[in-house]
Amino acid sequence: MNILLYLLAGALSFIELYGQVEINKLSLDDAVMTGLKNNPEVKSAVENISASEGRFWSGIALPKPEIGISYEYVPVNSSLGNYGERTIEVKQSFEFPSNYFLKGSRLSKEEEIAVYKLKLTERSVIYQVKTSYYKVLVKQYQVKSAEENLIISDDFYKKAEIRQNIGEGTNLERLTANVQYTEAKSNLEIARNELTAALAELNYSLGYGRQGHAFNYRITDSLYFNEHNIIPEQLYKSYEETNPHIKIAEINYRISSVDKSLAWSSILPDLNIAYFKQTLDGDNGFYGASFGISVPLWFMFDQRGKIQEAAANQSISESEMQMTKNVTALRLSSTFTDYENNLKQVKLYLNDILPQAEEIYRTAIKSYDAGELTYLEYLQAKQTLINSRNNYINTLFNYYQSLFQIEEIAGQNIFDISGSEK
Repeated sequence: MNILLYLLAGALSFIELYGQVEINKLSLDDAVMTGLKNNPEVKSAVENISASEGRFWSGIALPKPEIGISYEYVPVNSSLGNYGERTIEVKQSFEFPSNYFLKGSRLSKEEEIAVYKLKLTERSVIYQVKTSYYKVLVKQYQVKSAEENLIISDDFYKKAEIRQNIGEGTNLERLTANVQYTEAKSNLEIARNELTAALAELNYSLGYGRQGHAFNYRITDSLYFNEHNIIPEQLYKSYEETNPHIKIAEINYRISSVDKSLAWSSILPDLNIAYFKQTLDGDNGFYGASFGISVPLWFMFDQRGKIQEAAANQSISESEMQMTKNVTALRLSSTFTDYENNLKQVKLYLNDILPQAEEIYRTAIKSYDAGELTYLEYLQAKQTLINSRNNYINTLFNYYQSLFQIEEIAGQNIFDISGSEK
């Protein structure tokens, strides 16, 4: 009766959790696409690319031309129409032409950085979605395991009462079974709460807020072991070409080189030209033109300081680029080591620990029913199986999480959603 009531309560909590709405299927592939579509950081990174394109065109634009009109030799106490000379002037100033080429090169590299920042954001979102999706799978398994453990605990609690009533069991055995049953109910409640938290985390990674749609989804993928044979030589050979952090650092170094060239170009003069249309004593047949250049008279102060600063910034960016490569290599090496350790642990549980724990439990339950084991001995065997299964699931989650981290660091999908390597 207690089991029926508890299952009914579980059904009611499921309705409360998912709501009386249509439940949509959500695969891992769908989750990744939804996250990339809805995540605000991805949208912001896309707009940043558009903004960098706008900065390119404004950055290579010439200064505004100046248009002016002047009236001269106007008698005192008379209107401007009595001018002796009128000049209409159009003036344009601009930097030395090579500067615009260098500025365009710099701004186009900033566009590249914006593109790689989008890729960086996408990799982060993909990692968050995959991790939170698999965390839901883990918590669903733990809820199912806790429900099975509750049924078993209730069954043995009833058996302990019967054994005590017929004189085959002790009061200590019955009390212990009761404690185990109570703990099983508590563990189930904890597992359900953790599942709710995992669903909320998935909801967030999909780009939804508090009133999002993640709770209206039914997770379709299963939690199972699928070995991915990653070749470390290929991984270490290609990651510098695909890791967004490294590419951004390399582009920043090239930008610093352009900035150094711009600093040297500041020695070159700025240019200005002007055209005049003049009217003199009523005759409109006059015109003029002017050409001018700026002279870097204070080279020892302004331009020298710019060159010195640009050279120092180039050295700094080179050091930062190398540091980024070193840190990324360390992260990749550490994560790959975790992946290999997790892979060994998963295989150890599948091939050795889990089969032995299950055999121990099957033997213990038969011996307990035959009266050959005490309840405490049976309980120890059951706890061994529960711990082994939970440890295996946690190790399996760590295995997949290390794979997702490798993908994030490498900046590319190493394997597709179905599990086949690329």
